[in-house]
Amino acid sequence: MNSQLVQQLIRNYRPGFSLEQAFYIHSDVFAYEWEYIFKTQWLYAGSTAQIPKPGDYFLYQLRQESIIVIRGNHGEVHAHYNTCRHRGSAICLADAGHAVKLICPYHQWVYDKDGTLLQARMMPDDFCKEEYALQSVQVRVAEGLIFICLSADAPDFSPVLKSLAPYIRPYNIHKAKLACKKNYILQANWKLVAENFRECYHCGGAHPEYCNAVIGASLREDTQALTTDKQQDWKAKGLATELVEAVNDTTTYAIRYPLRPGIESYSVDGKKVSIPMGMHTDHDAGVVGLVNYPNFWMDAVSDYIWTMRVTPVSASVTDVEFCWLVDEKAIEGKDYTIERLTEFWEITGEQDGKLCENNFKGILSSAYRPGPYAPVEDQVMNFVNWCVARLKEGLAKGTKQGSEKYF
Repeated sequence: MNSQLVQQLIRNYRPGFSLEQAFYIHSDVFAYEWEYIFKTQWLYAGSTAQIPKPGDYFLYQLRQESIIVIRGNHGEVHAHYNTCRHRGSAICLADAGHAVKLICPYHQWVYDKDGTLLQARMMPDDFCKEEYALQSVQVRVAEGLIFICLSADAPDFSPVLKSLAPYIRPYNIHKAKLACKKNYILQANWKLVAENFRECYHCGGAHPEYCNAVIGASLREDTQALTTDKQQDWKAKGLATELVEAVNDTTTYAIRYPLRPGIESYSVDGKKVSIPMGMHTDHDAGVVGLVNYPNFWMDAVSDYIWTMRVTPVSASVTDVEFCWLVDEKAIEGKDYTIERLTEFWEITGEQDGKLCENNFKGILSSAYRPGPYAPVEDQVMNFVNWCVARLKEGLAKGTKQGSEKYF
């Protein structure tokens, strides 16, 4: 990897302007982002609604790393590298499933859900099974949202939990139902996807369905009076309303804002999509918007949750996973249909996907130069600053004491 290129890009970075072209397209930049962002930060993997019973699991693929996220014998959540301690074979071959035990398909070594090696057939009597448990990764659960960290020296998770938990708790994700999951492959750098979802500067011209549902999304309406009134109603219901902004080196953003008067849910026709979720008793909880850098976005209304997980594949390709969660008592075909549940975010997500891909196509041009952000893109600036700071911090840690200073 060419550290000098990345160091020069960081030195040239101009806050308040979009990144230079190489930040978005160069494989060396991407390699350092993998080392100093995705291998060091808390990453959203999925939700406990995806693994309701002991033995239920799903795989999270991050470049060459395959992580098994599995429900333990007592309801706990474990995360392990999907590689056998014998000769390295992948253990779980399906993207999701159920396993009473984790059995390597190659030589049938058997592991418990917590990674303990239970059986290693035909090994000598003095073989010590305790030394060959699965390699695990750190895992934390925030009210049903599962985060993992590939680093043994993980950041403190408590600020993430403190910021997100009050907003998530009323949805009872630990009892919720995964109604639908879809993956989309975008021909765009992962940061462009993240940037797109940190501003609504584009919403008025690109998202008519979203603007019809959310008052103020076009940035042309005064929403203060309605927001103030709704916050009083929400507080009376015990719902979180305090804005959590991602500032400096923090990673979380949390907000509750109103739907347009007369709109019950995120749907194309504005009508409710399902029964109220978790502890909600009506369709008037507004919209909960949550973010955790680098890869988690969530929008939730009273009757369903939509999550977005962003995973870079390469400098030019990004895997985006959408999940829709509903209440545990919601019955498909009676209380909701998959088509109505997913329609709003499939339309909006497709619009955003095209915007991101178009953005990437333009950045590939030799004519591209960094441009200034608008004031309403302040959270984009924050995200970009955060990414640059993580690269700078990582490179500095990799520099030996007393050696040349690059910054």
